[in-house]
Amino acid sequence: MVISPVSFAQALSEIRANGEINLCAHPEQMPFSRRAEKPEGFQIDIARAIAEKLDVSLNVSWIFSKRQAKKVGCDFYAGVARLKEGDSKYLLISDPYLRLEFILVTLNQGIVINDIADLKPLVVGVSPGSIASGALIQNHISIAVRFPDEASRLQALADGLIDAAVVTNVSAGWFQENQGKLQVFDAEKILHADLNYDYALGLRKSDEDSRSEFNQILAGMKDDGSLSEILNRYGLK
Repeated sequence: MVISPVSFAQALSEIRANGEINLCAHPEQMPFSRRAEKPEGFQIDIARAIAEKLDVSLNVSWIFSKRQAKKVGCDFYAGVARLKEGDSKYLLISDPYLRLEFILVTLNQGIVINDIADLKPLVVGVSPGSIASGALIQNHISIAVRFPDEASRLQALADGLIDAAVVTNVSAGWFQENQGKLQVFDAEKILHADLNYDYALGLRKSDEDSRSEFNQILAGMKDDGSLSEILNRYGLK
């Protein structure tokens, strides 16, 4: 993989003609993706498998926000939310390949959390401006938003800087594979909020024929077990 030069997003016919597909990914967001070390994250592994099935090379443009995607002209993301609203102004969304579920985690194996009121004595790490943070604030729960990404939130939990954290099943699974056992609670149930969503490919400047073929590739990866094999490497059993 190489860093892609500035280009324009393409439909699959153009991608095949050029012999390469350009992925946008975050350089420091394990287990989703990372630039510096191996393993590289499940988004990179899935993108590489897709490129192989298309018989093209995979280039990666490393970006910190989706606002940068236009500058680098990437063709797709290997992970975006697939919401009820469907496609966005800039993306065609594939069929989902994963369900992202939000969980509340602690290191204290003896603590009991059955409802949001049980969080009153705790400081909960949560993404700023999220639905989860709104629910916690509304119920007068102490929150910490200075750890904006899930990896830093889980590290803050491990370091004793917070008592609990709201993260996805993906990040929690990776943490448990590499750092230690977490006590896990259903965040939707505890916070009385709709948090979970489907996860899919996001295709930039694409067309319906391309989306259909991406969907077929994903379906094939589900059927032959290669998708599960990739996800299992990152703690998603």
